[in-house]
Amino acid sequence: MCATTGILRRLDAEELEGVLAHEMSHVAHHDVVVMTIASFLGVLAGLLTRFAFYAGMFGGGGRRNDREDNGAIMVVVIMLVSALVYAISFLLIRVLSRYRELAADRAGALLTGRPSALASALQKVTGAMGQIPTRDLRSAEAFNAFFFTPALANGFSLSSLFSTHPSLERRLQQLAAISRELGQGR
Repeated sequence: MCATTGILRRLDAEELEGVLAHEMSHVAHHDVVVMTIASFLGVLAGLLTRFAFYAGMFGGGGRRNDREDNGAIMVVVIMLVSALVYAISFLLIRVLSRYRELAADRAGALLTGRPSALASALQKVTGAMGQIPTRDLRSAEAFNAFFFTPALANGFSLSSLFSTHPSLERRLQQLAAISRELGQGR
């Protein structure tokens, strides 16, 4: 791991410790390996789609008969199924990535014992210092506690579905909850 001079200038020692603990959590939990294995099915489906496409484009020629027509139908079916599997796996990889980021935030906060330092660093790094939530985060929808991912709410957008990282607000909510668990919150 290394830190750029820019981040060294921007963050204080406690914030930098929180960021490094977050990154060390990724290493300790083998997140690169997990994401590589998880994405294998999507890559395989993408390759099958490409092979089926090329087989359909270049595999024909000459006379047509029933066997060739059935082969063409199979190529189309394989392409459609592979494309569907690829799209679903793409979205699931994004969900897994957001989950792993939240897990690294939690581990980093617990490792340092200062979730507020990591929260401050996240705000500085994302350049969103002016976007401090104006409402009490404890009033978030209680029903969402029963879901792996929150139920669709005001903060949901299509871009959040494709994002590899949770929103800053979601990360700050989790860090605030950890602060309360550690007895550091209000």
